[in-house]
Amino acid sequence: MSDLLRSASQAIASCRGDRLVASFFGREEYQSWLQSPWYLIAVGKAAGAMAAGAHQFGGDALVAGLVIAKRGSTQWLRDVRVKEHQAGHPVPDASSFDAGDALLDFVVGLPSDARVLFCLSGGASSLVEVLPEDVSRDQWQVMTRQWLASGWDIARVNQERKRLSRIKGGRLLSLFPKQGEILQLAISDVAGDDLASIGSGLLAGDPEQRNLTSAVLANNQRLLSALTITLPNAHVESHFVTKSVEQLAHEIVRSSVQSGCYVWGGEPVVVLPNQVGRGGRMQHLALCVAWLLRDNASAWQLLAMGSDGSDGATEDAGALVDQDSIHLAQQQGWDIENVLHNFDAGRLLEDIGALITTGDTGTNVNDIVIFRCD
Repeated sequence: MSDLLRSASQAIASCRGDRLVASFFGREEYQSWLQSPWYLIAVGKAAGAMAAGAHQFGGDALVAGLVIAKRGSTQWLRDVRVKEHQAGHPVPDASSFDAGDALLDFVVGLPSDARVLFCLSGGASSLVEVLPEDVSRDQWQVMTRQWLASGWDIARVNQERKRLSRIKGGRLLSLFPKQGEILQLAISDVAGDDLASIGSGLLAGDPEQRNLTSAVLANNQRLLSALTITLPNAHVESHFVTKSVEQLAHEIVRSSVQSGCYVWGGEPVVVLPNQVGRGGRMQHLALCVAWLLRDNASAWQLLAMGSDGSDGATEDAGALVDQDSIHLAQQQGWDIENVLHNFDAGRLLEDIGALITTGDTGTNVNDIVIFRCD
């Protein structure tokens, strides 16, 4: 395994949902929270892992639970009291709407004095949805694809979701029992950790109206901080990346004039053509940088990956490229510029053995990019 990938994997593991939640309930002030009867709701890419962390501390007192995770993710928790729905991402599908109905039923069916642990992580915006009567499922899918291809950042996309959804933007919160208690634990995938934006703000609103307490357990900054332990001499860019993939690629290339190790974190955006090939933004970024540095005489290596283990609509986390990648691709007959134009980096990267596949990591704290040059 590349030392860059090893460092990234260790940092990502430190942000895993089960470890974060278990650590939270290990605090003195919350050790007893799961000892009285409680209900579980977990939604997002890290839902299963977060649920497992809570179950570790309070499984005996759990009354019932609902986990809504991404299709294909690991089943972190097996308990007959907990129902799991796996749903579509990044574009919602029928399973996402079924999950929305299940979430509504679960919340409406809570007893008046229910104590609820609500675990939230990025991806929830696609995984669970309830639409107004004047918006069809097909229309929602078309709009979602347009938003994701538009170059908007996630905050802007989620703003549109909240405007139309029947459960986003705090509308779900209003359905919880007024006499109950809600503890919301979140893993952030948005700049600034705004709870009104994570998962499109399912529990946004006035916390006092529903006795709601919230805490953010991890974010991209925590991931980058963890990286500095294994990459102590790395230069970590302090800004959360929201610029375009192409702009970030040029920024990375500019750093190549001086030897060293450089780290970026965030969620760069893409503007997609009408017809796209295989790949996600991290795969596209890796190929962009390799192409721009094709004539660079220095040795270099770039790791670009999603912390959740998936990049775009693919099952690959990202890519690891170096100074030989373009030469290898050209030997295989690839037209690099055409591949970039069609957003088809995944097939090329697979052909040269540059794809990274990790599977479900149990977290979602945005993307990570590490560039090292000699």
